[in-house]
Amino acid sequence: MMVFPADPVALVANPIQFLEIYEPIIARVLASINDYMLPKGVKLIAGELSSPFEIWIVASILFGLLLSMPVVGYEIYAFVNPAFYPHERRLIYPFLTAFVVLFFVGVAFALFLVLPALMKFLVIFAMMFKIEATVTAISFYTMVFFTALATGIVFTFPVVLILLIRFGIVRTASFKKYRRYVYILMYIVVAFITPDGGVAGNFILFIPLIMMYEIALLIGRRYEKQRFKELYGELKCKFCGADISPDDVFCPKCDRALR
Repeated sequence: MMVFPADPVALVANPIQFLEIYEPIIARVLASINDYMLPKGVKLIAGELSSPFEIWIVASILFGLLLSMPVVGYEIYAFVNPAFYPHERRLIYPFLTAFVVLFFVGVAFALFLVLPALMKFLVIFAMMFKIEATVTAISFYTMVFFTALATGIVFTFPVVLILLIRFGIVRTASFKKYRRYVYILMYIVVAFITPDGGVAGNFILFIPLIMMYEIALLIGRRYEKQRFKELYGELKCKFCGADISPDDVFCPKCDRALR
């Protein structure tokens, strides 16, 4: 039970006494982020007197959006659900679940792996040049929030790609043909997400994205074959008998020309 002192004036005059009685949840979350991510020897300073209050407001809004996301997503789905055919509705459930799971996996990946490694990597240079490592609270939390949310969004890219392939909007052949350009674009996005990470910080996030992209193409290829069978029936390579699609110029198994 929360017990307030008899003298409210003393409570206002001594805010520490108030924090001993009641500590906001968001304050405890931010304190946990500090303890986990800030390397030893790094000081977090306010910079401006209003910075902690601004961080509190922004963090409360972001965490509120994250917690309310399932409800908002359900309302959006309930609005568009009548427009779906039964077979489309069956597809939406697993993709929506995978989208939400991958988003939170991306946020956790950034908070527990990318950002701590990034902080330790940057502190090395401060220690190397005998510079006292201090960071303003606004700069620190902006990097944490932006990187975590952006990583979560980027992690959902494979699900979106598979969904587009399943509905026939894009083809896997195009993504395989221009794979190197897709990799370059992905690296640019990663560099934008981790602006202070350098090459090491970028590759921590870049390598998992490549793996997820390649897995998405494999899964998308299976959905693509299934869709082609529904539209054109079974198509076989005349040389080796492997399954092919109408867009294949060379057999994916024996590499012989089909036309």
